[in-house]
Amino acid sequence: MHVLSFLFDKHLDKMVLAIAVALAIVLLSLGERSRVEKARAITSVLLYPVERVTGRFASVEALEEENGELRAMVATLYQERERLLEFGRERNRLRALLDLKADSFYRFLPCEIVARSSSSFFRSIVVDRGAADSVRVGMAVVGFRGLVGRVSQVFPASSQVVLINNKSISVSCVNRRSRIVGMLEWDRGSYFRLEYVGKEEDVVVGDTLSTSGLGMLFPKGFPVGTVFQVTEDKGGISKRVRVASLANLNALEELFIVTGAREWNDTGLLDELEKLELKRVRAR
Repeated sequence: MHVLSFLFDKHLDKMVLAIAVALAIVLLSLGERSRVEKARAITSVLLYPVERVTGRFASVEALEEENGELRAMVATLYQERERLLEFGRERNRLRALLDLKADSFYRFLPCEIVARSSSSFFRSIVVDRGAADSVRVGMAVVGFRGLVGRVSQVFPASSQVVLINNKSISVSCVNRRSRIVGMLEWDRGSYFRLEYVGKEEDVVVGDTLSTSGLGMLFPKGFPVGTVFQVTEDKGGISKRVRVASLANLNALEELFIVTGAREWNDTGLLDELEKLELKRVRAR
């Protein structure tokens, strides 16, 4: 071993040439099929470090590209936030002139589903947030796309959520375009009916419904569903409006519990984003 180490240290180029010649002689002495198989194996071993380095460079380039996209996204979100804050200030000034209460937005507590009801008559889920997280009965639960349900029971470390696709739940909704208000009732699957819509009311296919805030059961402004069918009732005095839920109620995973209101000038979320951005810059 000491001799080989000495030879490689002092005559590296000659040793590599000698090994290459020896391998060539061995390959020439083999049959054609064995020769090809051995050559492939040797090539794979010799090129493995090169492939590792190439793969590492490719992954670094992909990460740099993704990092650039995320930076652009963060910059866009900052600009969008400033625009919304300006709209909020203007709206609150106008509401103050009318002696109306200032607008607010909401705080969200992320949660995950840990159990799901198997009953077709009472659809509910259990999430991994409870009394220890200040969850209370009656809080609304939303997904990325829209309203999901309402907290019905609270335990120390979990909570039961009744989904909106239950006969026992009605949601007061407003048409975002025409501002028509109706009561959303579950029909079947992820389909609902918007009740108490008069014949002359302005509701068309494609309209989006959101929570109206009436009745204080659900906070105002959360998307609920999209109108996909409008027909006249047999009596001729109302419309039959069918709605598809925006949230896929049969494939729920990560959700958010609406825990309370936040003022428009609350910069807590922005401060957290700035801390994360500063931490990322320091780590580079």
